[in-house]
Amino acid sequence: MLLIWGMAGHSMAADGADSRRSASGAGGELARQIKYSLHLLANNSNAERYVVNGVCEPRGVREISKILKRSDFEEMWAFLPRARGTQDCQWHEIGREEKSDSDSANVRVDKAYLDELMAENTEIHLYHFHPLRYFECAAHADCPQRAAARQAGSFDERWITDLVFSMPSPSDVHFMMDVTSHFYRRHQGRGTIKHKVVTPYGVVDYGLTDKGLAKYDAERHSRSEGLYITWVVASGLANDRVELVVKDHPGSIIAAVRRLAQTLNTEYLRVVHSTFSPEPGRTNATR
Repeated sequence: MLLIWGMAGHSMAADGADSRRSASGAGGELARQIKYSLHLLANNSNAERYVVNGVCEPRGVREISKILKRSDFEEMWAFLPRARGTQDCQWHEIGREEKSDSDSANVRVDKAYLDELMAENTEIHLYHFHPLRYFECAAHADCPQRAAARQAGSFDERWITDLVFSMPSPSDVHFMMDVTSHFYRRHQGRGTIKHKVVTPYGVVDYGLTDKGLAKYDAERHSRSEGLYITWVVASGLANDRVELVVKDHPGSIIAAVRRLAQTLNTEYLRVVHSTFSPEPGRTNATR
């Protein structure tokens, strides 16, 4: 999973101006057409950008959990809980040039468009997902979600791959640090920005602590480019480290996912795993 700042800049069309062209893109990129949708979509066309009004966070996450089951490529959205100071929920598609192969995916992010959203909103949640097809256990009905009873330490080897893909990748974390730093410099330390990845096993919320932000800002122009925190995450997601987590929590893969998220927490990085919220009218969380 590779998240990259893009260079294409675009302005929103006027309210109600469905299908109008937005302003010309920067850096020679063509402008994208703003289209409004009732539901979130994974869109790998650079000709249009989808905006969803009136869908708030729990429902949006449930829609992403369904999208990841059928999409081969990743997508990214900026969720606005109070768009432009109102009480309206909005989702803006910000990914472009989405690509995928057998075991990885790349998505660029429209930097100038995200800059506009950050200038107009003091609370932004950035969401992306990891497609189901990268998961060796969740994608196959024959893979058990719980270890066999009375077999201490037993687990399916496919759990290891699933645990790795259930976490933000090192490139996800580096992107998060760069955007977080940019956001707080723009808003002079105020406001809220969150980064979340949705997988078949739930949602992982990850971000810098105050000490982490200070460390990244102090080092981002140095020889290390502020990559220390990213290196720690990469080490924590190495197969041998993940295998130790699984062996310590062999009861179920969900328990192992939750524990792996906890192991990635440091004085610089905060990582929290949660399962999906239940749909209205249902009492049990869904997978």
